[in-house]
Amino acid sequence: MECPRCHNQNVKRLYKLHGKYYCRQCIAFHRVWVDEPYTQDHTRFPPQKVRYSLDFELSKSQQDISRQLVYNYQNHYHSLVLAVCGSGKTEIVFELIQYALQRGDRVCFCIPRKELVKELYQRIKEAFHQIDIGLVYGGHIENINAQLIVCTMHQLYRFEKSGFHLMIADEVDAFPFYGNPVLQQIFMRCCIGNYVKLSATFVKEDIDGEELLIMNRRYHGYDLPVPQLIICPHCLQVLLISFLLKKWKKKVIVFVPLVQDVDKLACQLQSYTHLRVRGVSSIHKHNQDNLMALKNGDIDVIVSTTLLERGITIEDVQVIVYHGEHDLFDRRTLIQIAGRVGRKISHPQGHVYILSNEHTSSIRQCIHTIKNLNQMSV
Repeated sequence: MECPRCHNQNVKRLYKLHGKYYCRQCIAFHRVWVDEPYTQDHTRFPPQKVRYSLDFELSKSQQDISRQLVYNYQNHYHSLVLAVCGSGKTEIVFELIQYALQRGDRVCFCIPRKELVKELYQRIKEAFHQIDIGLVYGGHIENINAQLIVCTMHQLYRFEKSGFHLMIADEVDAFPFYGNPVLQQIFMRCCIGNYVKLSATFVKEDIDGEELLIMNRRYHGYDLPVPQLIICPHCLQVLLISFLLKKWKKKVIVFVPLVQDVDKLACQLQSYTHLRVRGVSSIHKHNQDNLMALKNGDIDVIVSTTLLERGITIEDVQVIVYHGEHDLFDRRTLIQIAGRVGRKISHPQGHVYILSNEHTSSIRQCIHTIKNLNQMSV
């Protein structure tokens, strides 16, 4: 027996009810019977003229990849886009979205986290004119039958029976999509045409026959900031961070591995430096208020878990990683953290310091990858 959705064959995860078996592995996305016939209604929309506009001009690299994505879709190729943090990967798919919508194809743009989905929806809504756009995330359903849907990965199960001709997935290296076979199978069930996956941290194991396109430069053309490793015992790391904060006199995010580290380190830094320090994590309140306060210069430092590793842009921010040897700081996470620095053309460079009591393979791989991207000629 095998679940027709997630392909689970573990009999311990297949339960019997009223003489029929259903899968418990993907039960969170509504029950699927093992012998349930699977049909899809491939809805097409009338061809129409679709326009979009941007308030900036794409770089040559962005334009080249944008055109290649359209070509790949026309020729029924799946695409992976390795785009460095802050390179403007969202806008490079707009031409492809326009092409698909004009054909009458149904399009989905999905991303793991609710906060980023709402931001993405606003960006697409401002760019595309006179198009109904659906927005679906936990606790919110809006225009679910629209031709263009923006949603979280967790909400894709709602579209298994209808599907999409074009699926665009951003941050496929992020929790909860990465390493989740159930979500990945639901994604593939929804894809009745071709997909584009976007990430800043693809490795060769992620490639499965797709065409890989690489955008190794940010739109402003400067190199990515390369992290500097400082081997330092735990007992001295707080003092070193305090020294750097007073020396830089800039906005800083200090990343810590554990939630319980946030308030402890924030109190220590505020005591040692007399700067305005706030904590951010999944259990902290007012996260968005504190983030906005840092952007506006109302506070000086945020101590954060990896909650802020992606999806934020703060002008002229510097980054420090505390206890960088921790297993949670893997290669992908460190690359994302480093990607918070130098995103704006007004301040295209900055500091990324990793404080660790040892030189881990993850730190080594992160630094090596960023240096290679800076040297790469694509």
